[in-house]
Amino acid sequence: MMLGSIQIKKRALLSIITTIALMMVLLSGSLVTLTQEESEEKIQQVSELLRDITVWKIFFNNFQIALLMFIPVFGTFIGGYIIYSTGTVFAAYSVQSSIPAVYLVGLSLLSPYGILEFLGYGLAMSEGFLIIYSAFKKKLGSEAKALPLIILAVAGLLLTAAALEMLTIEIYSQAPSSLWSINPSRSP
Repeated sequence: MMLGSIQIKKRALLSIITTIALMMVLLSGSLVTLTQEESEEKIQQVSELLRDITVWKIFFNNFQIALLMFIPVFGTFIGGYIIYSTGTVFAAYSVQSSIPAVYLVGLSLLSPYGILEFLGYGLAMSEGFLIIYSAFKKKLGSEAKALPLIILAVAGLLLTAAALEMLTIEIYSQAPSSLWSINPSRSP
């Protein structure tokens, strides 16, 4: 079965490969070495962005990133840079919390919202590759017809991810802090 000029199976495979590559870029960004001061500055910047956070703010931020990833060639570099920079935020939290960055990244990526968000990004970036491929195959018109469906799919993934992320933030922020700390002196 075809969607645009590409078989759905091949499109899905490319999307999954792109998603995994983006996850590796995030992980590599999280492995940078930051000083205490650099990590504090980065966390302060993120804290300012998270003020008055809503599902729509999360969605529009992520959807803007995804739309950039659709751009052939440039979207790969822009998206890669944004994902790498996000990884450095995990590095900053790692410095502040003494939790290995790989754990923080893994926890985020394996959460329902993390999986959906990265699938959306992978789908968007892979479409940028497919636009180039279709242009070389002189089937750009066919791919242009599929583009609105792909954009809608990315929007659906990212909106669902944003709602789940906001739910996670609300649950975490309303829970007593004692649930989130490890106290070896307390017995179960």
